[in-house]
Formats: sequence, C-alpha cells, structure tokens
Amino acid sequence: MKKLLMSAAVIALSSTQAMAAPMSPSARPVAQNFSATVQDAFTLLGDTDDLKLVYYIPRRGGVAVQSPLSTNPIPRFNITAYTPSFGFFAGEELTTLGGSFSTTSDLGALGLLQTEALNKGFRIAAAPSKAARSQFMLSGYAPPNGRVEIKCDKEIIQVTSPSTGEVRNVTIPKCFTHDDPTQPYDLDTNVMYKFTSSPPVGNSTVAQDIPFQATTLPNWAGPLRAMMSSGGQWDHVVNAQVEWTVRTSELTRQARFNINWKSMFEQASTFAAFHLSSCVDIEVRGFFERLTQCTAENACGIRIEYLQTNGTWGPRAPNDANFINVVNAVQQRLQTELFNEVRKYTTPVNGQVSNQVNSVFTLRANYEKLILDKNEVVYVQYNPGPTEFNARTNLNVTCLIGGFESGRTYWDMADAGCRAMLGQP
Repeated sequence: MKKLLMSAAVIALSSTQAMAAPMSPSARPVAQNFSATVQDAFTLLGDTDDLKLVYYIPRRGGVAVQSPLSTNPIPRFNITAYTPSFGFFAGEELTTLGGSFSTTSDLGALGLLQTEALNKGFRIAAAPSKAARSQFMLSGYAPPNGRVEIKCDKEIIQVTSPSTGEVRNVTIPKCFTHDDPTQPYDLDTNVMYKFTSSPPVGNSTVAQDIPFQATTLPNWAGPLRAMMSSGGQWDHVVNAQVEWTVRTSELTRQARFNINWKSMFEQASTFAAFHLSSCVDIEVRGFFERLTQCTAENACGIRIEYLQTNGTWGPRAPNDANFINVVNAVQQRLQTELFNEVRKYTTPVNGQVSNQVNSVFTLRANYEKLILDKNEVVYVQYNPGPTEFNARTNLNVTCLIGGFESGRTYWDMADAGCRAMLGQP
C-alpha cells in the first residue's frame, strides 16, 4: 500500500507536465472500468492520446496530514482557546483554529484507485484544472470571498416590566459583517468571529491544499472541546466545497463515402428518367436517402461507413446529431456532381413582399466522372472543439482529537474508519 500511495503522489505531481488533455466522460467513459467504490470516491476522465491514462478528481477531501503512513500521523490543524483583555469580547473565551484542507486526503480511496488501475493496465494522474473556486460553509453561513470579519457595537434598549412597570436599560450586541454592514450577524446562530482562507489555484491540478484560519465566537469553546475529545464530524461548524473547471476534449468523429461513380450515374439516370428528367427538391432528397441506406457501392453507387470505437469502419453511426448533420451535408457535393439545379423565378408585381422560387433538377452530363470510370473515397471529420467539464470536491473536518489544553492535535488512530482514510489497516 505504501508503494502504491507514493506512486500515486508522484504521478499527481508530474501530471501538469503532460501535453495531452482529458476527454469528456460522454466521449470516453473510463469510469466503467472501475469498482462502484472507486466511482463513488472519484470522478474519472480518459485521455485524448493515451488510452491507458486516467485522470481523477476526488469527490471528498479533508484535513491535510503529514506522515500519514506512520504510527503517529500529524494533522495540519491546531486549535486553542484564549481570553482577550480588550475589544468587544474582552474577558470572554474565544477559540482560534487553523489548518489546511487537502483535496487528496483520502489516501485509502486513492490507494484503491491505484490498485485497480494497475490491475487493469492503467496509470492515474490528478486532473488538470483550468479554474477552481472554493465555497466555505460556516454553520450554514456562506461567507463571500471566503472571508469573515465581524464588527460589533453595544446598543442600549429600554425594557419595561409588564408586572411592575419598572423601566431598565439592557445592553445588547449589534453585529455586522465587514463586507455587508447592512446585514445583521446573529451571535446565537453564527459561529465565526473572524475567518480567512486561501483560494484554490487555477491552471494547476485538482491535487491542492487550501489553508484557513479562524476565530470563533465565545459560545463555541465548549462544543468544540467536546468534538476534539471524540473526533467527531465538524460539518455543522465548518466545511467547504471546491468546484473545478476542467477543459476537456471530444472525440473526433469520422465517416467515409465509398463512391462508385459509374454505378452512381446509372442510378441517377434511371431515377431522372422515371421523373421525366425534371425532379423537384423533395424527390432528389429521397433519392439520396435511399442511396445512403445501401451497403454496397458497386450495386448502389455509394456506401457510408463510420469509424467505430475499436478503430474499424462499419455502418453503425454514432449518436451525435451534430456530426450526422455534417455527414448529411456531403449530399450537397454529390448533388452538384449528378444534377443541375434550374430555378424558375416568378415576375414580381406591385405589393408583393417576396418572390416565389421553384427549383427543378436535371441530370448533369459529368463527362469527367463518367469517362475516368473511377471509384472515390471521401472522408468527413468533425470535432466540436474543447468543452468545459465541472466537478466538485467536498472538504470536511473529522478524525481530530486533542488540541486546547492538551496542546498538539492528533489523528484518531483508535477509529478504524479514520485509519482507513490514511490507507492504514
């Protein structure tokens, strides 16, 4: 397992040097080669050039850990309490915490991905990202720009006792965020006094660390102590989501027309004679629709083949409407080789908004194609160009114990699930 994780880390670091690009999942569905557990943990993408290369985007991450395979892993996280002597919360206990999220913290899942990839002859790499955006959730509050700074003032209100009629002054806090001084900030439901985070880096890979620092409001010191003694989940306090934008490529679709011009002109001549040498557009369209359904160019004059996923040519068309439209456009080229279009214009009269146009098609005397008596292969290629694919990584805090008066924070190695996240049994 140790070698597998080290290999995965090396591949992740070197992936930015690759010249190829990820494929969209619809163009190359590589995820079907992996187990349901791996598919649940990662978004998987193929490569444009290397069929054995698989890019991964973690669906879940957590706190970064140093020496994850040792007996005493070190989480990159610290938490302590202090009592300020000045300021709005002077004399009250505040909690400071900070650390770094890692999008590839689930080394157990990464090791399983690497094992399955090796067994199937694949290599893995962290997907390159064109852009990345993080969104933190702090007790249900989404701070703009990943930053919170609270400004509080004391407001005095008068309260009258309904029984005695006594009037007394009550001091209450009135707090607002630095970014929006018009929106009240409830000290009873919100969690952070101050919060800052670094944004993920664009034009990099999805394997990144995202640092953060925070100071909580006074009423959170007790609950956080309890969570650090049990290694519980922090989702109701802080979690984050990173949205990645990955530039992906689509498959280049290919088709080829095998044309026997002698047979094609025989078909067209018979067709034109049947329609008294003057065919209307709907009749010409029906002529080509009938030809394209034929599978032998010597008999019908034309045979259309499509490049299949296994590299061979066959009659089965891909499920791509835009590509089929490109293929159908080849009909116009063949039509000009076989028929002449004669348009009849009506004479405009006063008051008419538009002219009516009627077309008939007559057989063209294309002596070049007839005399040479040759076959021709026409290739058609289509690629819609690069597209953008979005995926998310959820970041959570869990498996942490210690901190506060005990000093250093530890990874909960007594919990089997926490050990599994580090790739340890």
